[in-house]
Amino acid sequence: MSMYSIYLPRYTIGIDAYRNFHTILRQAGTSCAVYYGKKAWDAAGQKILSALSNAGIAVAAQGVYGHEASIENAERILQDPKINDVSFLLAVGGGKCTDTVKYAGWKLHKPVYSCPTIASNCAPVTKIAIMYHPDGSFREIAQLAEPPVHCFIDTEILAKAPLKYVWAGMGDTMAKHVESIFSARGDTLTYPSRLGIKIGELCFYDILDCGRQAYRDAEKHTVSAAFEEAVQNIIISTGAVSVSVSKDYNSALAHALYYGLTNRKEVDEHHLHGEIVSYGTLVQLMMDHQEDLLQKAYIFNKDLGLPIKLSQLGLDIHEDLHDVLQAAQNNQELIHVPYPVTSERIYEAMKELEEYTGGDQ
Repeated sequence: MSMYSIYLPRYTIGIDAYRNFHTILRQAGTSCAVYYGKKAWDAAGQKILSALSNAGIAVAAQGVYGHEASIENAERILQDPKINDVSFLLAVGGGKCTDTVKYAGWKLHKPVYSCPTIASNCAPVTKIAIMYHPDGSFREIAQLAEPPVHCFIDTEILAKAPLKYVWAGMGDTMAKHVESIFSARGDTLTYPSRLGIKIGELCFYDILDCGRQAYRDAEKHTVSAAFEEAVQNIIISTGAVSVSVSKDYNSALAHALYYGLTNRKEVDEHHLHGEIVSYGTLVQLMMDHQEDLLQKAYIFNKDLGLPIKLSQLGLDIHEDLHDVLQAAQNNQELIHVPYPVTSERIYEAMKELEEYTGGDQ
């Protein structure tokens, strides 16, 4: 068999996570370039600069990454004359910032470290970068050589972030289990894929167990055991699945439908990634006749106000959805699935979901 490497997430978590810069980042060197989102830097910048200074690490270059995870923004980082002399790159912010910096680090052959400031996705620990065109339209999923070396999760900063991010993040996290077991169905799995799919159970069942309390605590900006559990599932469990399983098993209809739905400007501009994906999870479970998982996910979505009907995303099930359905059907996330997922099959599941009320509770 051919050689392969698996990069499971390395991370530090806690209200004082950045204190570990001295132990972890100093191994990479004493100079860095820091790129961030503006709001992320407002929330975490002073704390990060203080921790870097205490660790004896100089910031040779820094700046706002841009407003989109684009190759153009990554190229702008690469053109910084100081970038070639730094030991590593540090990404501070959400998924788009992190993916941009990861892409730049990949091109530079320099290590990247991540400091998420919202708990909404697993970008801080994965070796893919979801890239968009400057206008926000989807471009490609870049397969990188390695994920960030280490992720520093300051739970105090995450708890103070807008509630909508952890809310949507939980919706996105639950999709990982649903999509991976669907995509892998019927295949003979390697050990890494079996490992990833097993970890993926946490993405669904742990969020069911802790998610409601985590949401209530996040409303109060409180770092609790439930909140920390949810954060680790959103970032770490989901990321561990992503870096372990075959790329064929990382997504399925929930994300394919996301890309279809975000063809509509009103959806793309007014709804979060995980929010839209959580609706796609219900559609996939309905299509695949997974009654038990559907009931659990539906009730969870309903309790937290995540979408259970298309109207909650600003669309009408009776309008012409041809563009949405075709884009979903043709999306790369449906290349490897156990049976053909056609636009007709997707629409039938969406219509059935409109009539669904949660089954026998």
